Amino acid sequence: MAKKAEAVRKLLEKYPAMNRDKIAKKVGCHPLYVGKIKREMGLTISRKKRTPRKVTVKKNPVSIEVATLVSAPVSGVSAEVKTSYEKHNDLPPQPLATRANLLDAAKNYVTKDRQADHGDAEDNFTRIAGYWSVHLGVPIAAHDVAVMMALLKVARIKSNPEHVDNWVDGAGYFACGGEVALRDKEI
Repeated sequence: MAKKAEAVRKLLEKYPAMNRDKIAKKVGCHPLYVGKIKREMGLTISRKKRTPRKVTVKKNPVSIEVATLVSAPVSGVSAEVKTSYEKHNDLPPQPLATRANLLDAAKNYVTKDRQADHGDAEDNFTRIAGYWSVHLGVPIAAHDVAVMMALLKVARIKSNPEHVDNWVDGAGYFACGGEVALRDKEI
């Protein structure tokens, strides 16, 4: 990776305003890596505050190739999840890190635990979508909220693949999002 970092630095020194996607393509790395090096070199520009405006969202397919390898043993459950299991007398099956057990735990969360604590997922996703739409100035659908929350879990998995809750929560968000999206289609 040091060679790629050096290649990125050389391009940035020569062309400091070059688009990070172009640099990433030339060097063969991810654009976020280029952004990291730009920040290290002090070449980032502060963003201007955006004024809200009406935006039409067009569905354009986006393709990003990312290679990742996650191979780590599962080390446990957070205190919050353990407390939830004990509260509902629903201890996690052992070993927790089988696909069936992870999905069963997610099913319990989205049909029992979370619903009892937070209400209907579709209502919450719709409410969150409304807030995010206003904040971002673009329309956000309820199923988009589920996808973005699942992506948050993916980002956390990248930092700590051994934390079981992120895998379980991600599966739960995808299941809720699928239900919301397919229900929207049926209407």
